Amino acid sequence: MHPFIHIHELTLPVYGLMMVTAAAIACLALWLLQRFGPQKPGRPSRSDISLTAMMAGVGALIGAAALRPIMRIIETAAGWEQYRQIPAGELLGQIFNGEFVFYGGLLGGAAALLLFCRRYKLAILPTIDLFAPALALGHAVGRIGCHFAGCCYGVEVAHDHPFAIIYPPESIGAPPGIPLLAAPLIESAFLFLLAGLLAFVYIKSKKTGLCLALYALMYSAQRFVLEFYRGDLIRGTYGAISTSQYISMALFVFGIVFTKCDKQSPGKTEANIDIYRRTLSQWWEEMPPMFATSSEKRQGRDEILSFIGRCLGQ
Repeated sequence: MHPFIHIHELTLPVYGLMMVTAAAIACLALWLLQRFGPQKPGRPSRSDISLTAMMAGVGALIGAAALRPIMRIIETAAGWEQYRQIPAGELLGQIFNGEFVFYGGLLGGAAALLLFCRRYKLAILPTIDLFAPALALGHAVGRIGCHFAGCCYGVEVAHDHPFAIIYPPESIGAPPGIPLLAAPLIESAFLFLLAGLLAFVYIKSKKTGLCLALYALMYSAQRFVLEFYRGDLIRGTYGAISTSQYISMALFVFGIVFTKCDKQSPGKTEANIDIYRRTLSQWWEEMPPMFATSSEKRQGRDEILSFIGRCLGQ
């Protein structure tokens, strides 16, 4: 669990090494699925996959670096009376501290992928299905880097807890000498299993969009629950839940809407959406945009892409 490894006079951060390893393993998984996977309609070519992965990677880096500052700017503006006494240089350092957030990377990478596919007329759902197992696998390796760095750590637990770990004094983020829940390793184990499931589904299933739906449902549910056992409060909590839990809820809802529309009649879909809308209206004054989609009939694809374009343009 040491954050650095020393080779002669060279000191290397384990977190950075694991991020590079995660990217390499994800790219290898992409290549293997594209090379040996089933010949599905709309599956992108090897060159298309390389370019799409590069654009998605750039978008992921931008999103991962931007999400936390965006949330801190909102937090600072909302509580300006509390922050106005802090010197400008120190305040900017708190806002732009170089922290990377997975969900920011996911949103940024997804936006870049969608825009690239739309610009060059690549089939969006087959491309995302191909990326989903590789994303989960790379994320699983990356969480091991979080474990070594001491970030994303869990809540304090008893010494005899089966998932307790104690970080050393040189840990970058986690408090040393205290038994903490091994949250990064728990999520890593889940993601390895999810990556295997998604790869199996991609190879065996003929359903377009199924890997995307499974990833959205399963990862968001896991992340929402695990957030309650995270001990790093710096990640941002608004109300009773964290930023990641808000995003998890949105991702989970997307997964539910996505999968249902292929499995029932249009009338049944509208009835279910109406029930959902009435339930939300008890707490929300204004309803969020809702889309009924079908991966097989491509229903709702243009509406969603147009909505994403409008959001990015604002």
